[in-house]
Parts: sequence; C-alpha cells; structure tokens
Amino acid sequence: MLRHLVRACLTASIALLSTQRGWAQSSAATAGGEVRQIVTFLWLPGMSEPAHGIYERQLKPIYAGLPAIRRFRAYREAESPEPLDLVVVSTYDSMAGMDAANEALRRAPAGGESAFALYGRLSAMTQRHHDQFVEMLPTASDSATDDTDLTVFEYIRVAPGAQARFTTLLLTSVRPFERERGLYLWSETGRMLVSDGWDFVRIHGLRSLKQWQQYRERMRTASRAVELDRLVAARKTIILTRDTRLSVR
Repeated sequence: MLRHLVRACLTASIALLSTQRGWAQSSAATAGGEVRQIVTFLWLPGMSEPAHGIYERQLKPIYAGLPAIRRFRAYREAESPEPLDLVVVSTYDSMAGMDAANEALRRAPAGGESAFALYGRLSAMTQRHHDQFVEMLPTASDSATDDTDLTVFEYIRVAPGAQARFTTLLLTSVRPFERERGLYLWSETGRMLVSDGWDFVRIHGLRSLKQWQQYRERMRTASRAVELDRLVAARKTIILTRDTRLSVR
C-alpha cells in the first residue's frame, strides 16, 4: 500500500514538474514571440464616422504596407460593461517588432500624413482611449480564425502569488476540459505586459451570446474551473464583433 502511494505521489510530482518546465520554456519562447497592442476608443459625440473614416481610408493602407506588423484587426461593441466605440488590435513579433513598427509609423508616406500625425487627429476626436500590451502564450492558445460572430475578451486579475498555480491549472485541467466539450470555436491566452492591473486576457471565438451563456454555466459547475476561479481576484468581460473593413493580413 505504501509502495503504491509513493509511486502515485512520484508520478504526480513528475507530471507537475513537466508542466511547469513546459510553461517556463514557453514563457522564454514568447519573450521573442507574438505581442499584441490592444487600443480601445470612445469617440466624442458625433465623431464616430469621421474617426472610422481615418482608420479605413488612411491608417489601414499604412498598416497594410508595414512589414513589421503581422496582423491588424478592429472590433465594435456587441455587449460591454463600459462604453466603447472601437477596439483595434495590432500583432507584432515581440516588443522589438513594435519598436520597428513605431519607427516606420513616424515616417509620412509620399503625399500623405504619418500614422503618428493621424493619431494626433484622432486624439482630438476622442473622449477616452485605453492602451494595453499582451504577450501571447502559444501553449495556452488555439489557432484563431476570423470565422466567428463574436469575440470575447476576458480580462483576469489573479490573487497575489497565484500566477504560477493559475497557469498550471489552465494548461493541465481547464483548457483540456473546455476543448473536449467544444465550449468555444477557439481560445487564446496572453499575459499582460502593460495594463491597469490585469494579469491575463483570454480571448474566445463564439457563434452567439447563447454560446457564451452556456460556456459560463458549464464553467460554474465544473470542479476544475471552480478550482481556477478560487485564484481569480477580479474579471472583466467585453463581447465584440469584428469590423471586417479594417482587417490587414
């Protein structure tokens, strides 16, 4: 009996160490991996169409000609606890890629304004904007597609000292549970680099609000998710629809 218990404990310890090692390796890999800038705008009254026009007619071509950018996506509000008009997400190869992009964005194209000058114009149309940076974690993410009706951004703040436990549970228990039951079309997870107190963001591709409710109901009653929730100090959920006019790559 004691021999079996020791063997079981040893097996569990090896599995946990393997998971933590894999997470550490993935963290090291993402230091030079995919980074996203998430910018949320709330326009001044009457400025929505002019601001969107600047993005569509002037900024989109600049981003399309920018080698340093992997991808550019824009979203509008479907359901949100806070007012917003537009969320733009730029994807780069690491923060170094973002540095290179910023150098290019400062330069004006022939016969036009630089992206930085255009953002100066947008600033005069903005009631509020919110800027965040996140490094994506490939071992905790699927391959996202644009074939979704809704995109959920779920910001998570974990209890002090609980980040390692949170990531281990997410990788070994919660993600496998979600995927086996098809609770979303795809999901990505990133660790915040710059934010107002959030530690992680989880992004889910869904078909409908009904699917999101079903997802939350399953997670409220699943023992693995309940264990993960005990580590969560705060959560903010924003549900968006993609603006297909502003897609680059």
